[in-house]
Amino acid sequence: MARLGRFLLVPFLGALLTSTAFAQGEMTDVGTPRSETLIVQTFDGKVANPDAQNPLISYAIWRGFRELGWSSLWEMDTAKGVSYPELAAEMPEVLNPEHTKFRVKLREGVYWSDGVEFTTDDLDYTLATAFKYRDKLTRVSAYTSLIKSWNVIDKYTIEFETAEPSYDFQTAMGVYSWGAQFVPVPKHIFEPQGDDVVSFKNTNAVTLGPYKIKAFDPNGFWQLWERRDDWERSGWGNLGEPKAKYVLYKDFGPEETRTLAFVQNQYDVDTFMSPDSIQAAKGRNPAVQTFSATMPFHDMNDACSWGVYINQEKAPFDKSEVRWALALGLDLKQVGITALSGQFKAAALPLSDTPITDPLFYKPSASFLNDLTLEDGYKPFNPNFGSELVDALKAQGMPEADLPTGDAIEASFGMGWWKFDPAETEKLMASVGMKKGADGFFMNADGTPFTIDFAVPGDWNKTLQRLGFSIGDSWQKAGFNVQVRQVDNGEFNAVQNTNSKLELMLNWSNTCVYNSNWRNTWRVLRPENVKPADSSDPLTGNYLRVTDPDIFKIVSDSASLETDSDEFVKNGIEIAHMLTEGMQEINLMSIPTSIPTNNTYWTNYSKQDNFYAAPYTWWSSFKKTLVNIEPTGK
Repeated sequence: MARLGRFLLVPFLGALLTSTAFAQGEMTDVGTPRSETLIVQTFDGKVANPDAQNPLISYAIWRGFRELGWSSLWEMDTAKGVSYPELAAEMPEVLNPEHTKFRVKLREGVYWSDGVEFTTDDLDYTLATAFKYRDKLTRVSAYTSLIKSWNVIDKYTIEFETAEPSYDFQTAMGVYSWGAQFVPVPKHIFEPQGDDVVSFKNTNAVTLGPYKIKAFDPNGFWQLWERRDDWERSGWGNLGEPKAKYVLYKDFGPEETRTLAFVQNQYDVDTFMSPDSIQAAKGRNPAVQTFSATMPFHDMNDACSWGVYINQEKAPFDKSEVRWALALGLDLKQVGITALSGQFKAAALPLSDTPITDPLFYKPSASFLNDLTLEDGYKPFNPNFGSELVDALKAQGMPEADLPTGDAIEASFGMGWWKFDPAETEKLMASVGMKKGADGFFMNADGTPFTIDFAVPGDWNKTLQRLGFSIGDSWQKAGFNVQVRQVDNGEFNAVQNTNSKLELMLNWSNTCVYNSNWRNTWRVLRPENVKPADSSDPLTGNYLRVTDPDIFKIVSDSASLETDSDEFVKNGIEIAHMLTEGMQEINLMSIPTSIPTNNTYWTNYSKQDNFYAAPYTWWSSFKKTLVNIEPTGK
């Protein structure tokens, strides 16, 4: 079995079992009954710091902590887009008309995995530590900038005052989409560390969720979780008993290796397997299923969208003409067919197009997109993108029964996208003095070569990697000399967070508008988050590199509005339009979360026709999967 030698350091493993036994469904290679173990492919492949488990600083975030180990004051129902209490006993009580004061009551009878009760003492300690060391702790800025003060009333009651109106307090201090920024830590474990808390790894973390750490690979390939005996006393034990006694997050290697392991029933849920590999797996194992039985086959409800992020302060990317030239020089239809077999939903605005965001942002923007005109009088939007994609897929032999028709085309493939027009690309580049040289590539205005560094994920996200190479190829054909650079997860974050490392990159971080509360994502668009183009100081947000003071003002002014009010939503639409007019980020598509599942050992996963939660193993809402899946008895 691939990488078997890396799994030898398991403290409780009595004898290493063979891959044959594993495939037969008897025992896993970490010594747990296969029929009681849900096994998922890790989001980021191998992790470099598996022993780093302190949520106040950088930690092994993709190993089940926010999904199984941590717990939040309020969770998000990802099937409906509404919050519900988790550690809190109820929704926050607003204490003043300005929405700056709140009372929070905790659910009684919640215990840490070591048997110590969870109370407001833990909240008080977490907040005090975050504020005391906020210049050194890397995962506390979101709530230390929000909270002005707090006061513990009793063991289960605490009151907060915010620095500005917070109509979204339950998502700012709870979960908005993928997980919470505010993660309570156990006072009885952290307080004895004193000042060393800023470097405390918290290895073998005490947890609040119904799962505790059983073991993890020191080389970073897997982590095993075990359901607590007292799961009902845990942070989300009130949802019901999680069905899997064990959950194993494991990297099964490159996609070719993973696909074979998946077909052989070695694991149950994949993460971003490419569409052609999924098709091959389905052909070899009828237990393998996609999210939907029809095109585009995969879940398109992710809060985030994929797009090209640009260092807008670095010449020549500081010119909107160059950014628009890149957008119109990208043949997204062919890119999507090459990289994703056409299984994607185009999204022209800088946010995902989902059943929740479509009526809020996309439908009201139809006339804006169709009427949008560049300075030279050119109209860039193509409302026929979806039907043209259907025609292209038919021409390549896609069965018509798998393709949508009529109004379903827009629901499946989006409202439209930008025209592919190399001639307009050349015109825009020429308008800023950048013409093609004898080699067919654009030059800088002074005649020197113009090259683009384009950072894309490496093998840890094969689908995004393939998309990046396909985009690079499209740009090369349009005359851009693009150097596509694969980066591991650590370098990806460094490029995202550091201006001096970024020209262009494929990313999703600041387009995660999940419902009417757009400010949860775009509140980071503020002047203090702007760094110079060549700065090596890490960003604390604003990965879109927005510098527009008008956008900053809208974001600030909207803090005093109800997040579901017409005026608030209108402001969000205006920001989306302003970002689009300047092509400040080349948004591509709703994330096609290609997550095949295997029904051999577990069934009742969230699907299009049984949608009870977002089907993502790396979101905190994965807990809903754990309480809804059913064992097959094999």
